[in-house]
Amino acid sequence: MIAGVDLGATLTKLALGGEPGSRLRLPSRDLAAIRAQLRAWSPEVVALTGGGARELGASLAGGEIRLIPEFAAWTAGVATLAAEQGLTLPPEHLVVSLGTGTSILAVRPGGAERVGGTALGGGSFVGLSRLLGGTESFAQAAELAARGDRRRVDLLVGDVYPRGGIALPPDLNAASFAKLASTAAADLAHAVAGMIGENVALLAMAHARAAGIDTVVYGGSTLDGNPALGGPLTLVTESLGGRALLLAEGAWCGAVGAARLAADAEAAPMR
Repeated sequence: MIAGVDLGATLTKLALGGEPGSRLRLPSRDLAAIRAQLRAWSPEVVALTGGGARELGASLAGGEIRLIPEFAAWTAGVATLAAEQGLTLPPEHLVVSLGTGTSILAVRPGGAERVGGTALGGGSFVGLSRLLGGTESFAQAAELAARGDRRRVDLLVGDVYPRGGIALPPDLNAASFAKLASTAAADLAHAVAGMIGENVALLAMAHARAAGIDTVVYGGSTLDGNPALGGPLTLVTESLGGRALLLAEGAWCGAVGAARLAADAEAAPMR
């Protein structure tokens, strides 16, 4: 049995084998809890990826440890999770990893490369929601945003052109936070999610067009239970002629991909 572990800046994702029911998240700062979970699972191999992979690997006792490059793990994990969800990926597609920050990968038959990214991501969502809405966790921020209406916070095209006269939908966001007809916490949180989603999708589609790709796969913990973010990602991607795929289990792309690649000859054992 192989355990895949993806150590992010905020959360560490763990996956045991290929079982969807054996996936969980723990705070990345709590290495003791991560080690305890791995001891409880007792896998024959631990496949590590992400920023803290080498540090964690050095602290694990016994067993075989393999280090997996992060982008390779993500690419393999996206393919695995898309298949679980019944989604068909074209040979060339973009992968957008929404974690604390955001990375954008171009996937082609010959492999994957990072083509861009942005500091906007889950860290921005949690931090701004805490600042503006007083939330203390990602779950609280996502629940708050789901109850809000950003149209009372953002300046819309219809606000600028109330009588029309421009070839843009009146509900399209013209300027984030430029109206502020409401300062209710839920509306502000919804506006934060919308601002992040729109800008991530705009950037992703710019890279997609440059690469001649039309399918964008979105994954990462920031999307989990956060419809206020998923909606703008889909809307902007599709309004620009792209195809948006949101992975239901996308938080575990890195962990699942690391486990899948652990047996490859290129994944040399750490010890």
